Amino acid sequence: MACCTEMDRALDLELVAETERHLIHDGRVVNDIDSTFFHRSTDVTGRASYLALNYCPFCGRALSRGLWQAEKKK
Repeated sequence: MACCTEMDRALDLELVAETERHLIHDGRVVNDIDSTFFHRSTDVTGRASYLALNYCPFCGRALSRGLWQAEKKK
């Protein structure tokens, strides 16, 4: 579920992946943020790197589970 139209477009273009961390098998996760949204990039060999996102880069909504739960408790 995308938070904004720009995020929806990024998901369609596969620039951002929405998945669970343990389901990523075509590359590596480069940080330890607990999120289901990852910025996906590939190197020249085709190997992917995934960077978990705390916030939506377009609208600023909290995406990581920790930040989402903290905002929910307010």
